[in-house]
Amino acid sequence: MDTVVILFAIIAAVATVYLVYRAFNSPTSVSNVLTIVGPISDGRKQFDSPLQIPKSFNEKQGMAFSYGCWVKINDFSYRYGAPKLIFTKGPLDLTSMCPALFLDSTSNSLIVKIDTFGGTEVIPVGNIPAKKWVHVAIAISQDSVDIYVDGNLYLHHSLTQVPKQNLETVHTTAAGGFDGAIAGLTYYKYLLTPDSIAGIMASTPTVGQDTDALPPYHDNSFWLSHL
Repeated sequence: MDTVVILFAIIAAVATVYLVYRAFNSPTSVSNVLTIVGPISDGRKQFDSPLQIPKSFNEKQGMAFSYGCWVKINDFSYRYGAPKLIFTKGPLDLTSMCPALFLDSTSNSLIVKIDTFGGTEVIPVGNIPAKKWVHVAIAISQDSVDIYVDGNLYLHHSLTQVPKQNLETVHTTAAGGFDGAIAGLTYYKYLLTPDSIAGIMASTPTVGQDTDALPPYHDNSFWLSHL
């Protein structure tokens, strides 16, 4: 009888350890998802997140992390000629960015920048509509970056070298930012996929019952223009 009790105790202990391990290593565990900006925030008002986001190491697929956010641009001519920061994981002087998202200085394009050990790689995302909420997700692995727009893969970009991560916090909309709004800026300790983004997009921006149009509203030319 004692042997049976001991055996069941060992099985229960192993099961408990396994469940705890799964809870902290599951892609959907709370510890792997950090909300940086929740409700809609003014794109011209700087926010410096107090969250300390660790470097990504030793994931199942190697280095892997993602950022996602909703962005609405009201006026592309605001601060014309100057690059407009949406968010950056790095210092405010932009000497390190892993990653950063900008509104282009003279066009209706978004610009993704990511530091690697070979330099800064720049990825444009063209033809962003005005006065409409657009969801942008940046999924970064040790050898590539996937850019998703409104839940669809916009571009797969192969990196020349491994991303150069930093220990800085996340800053949004510095130096006047952009004329518009940002919402739902979130860090994920794993690679986002179309399926996971579909679930994220079900939670749309809300403040004062904002009723602006939500995606989808891109025609086929948007997805083909950069190929």
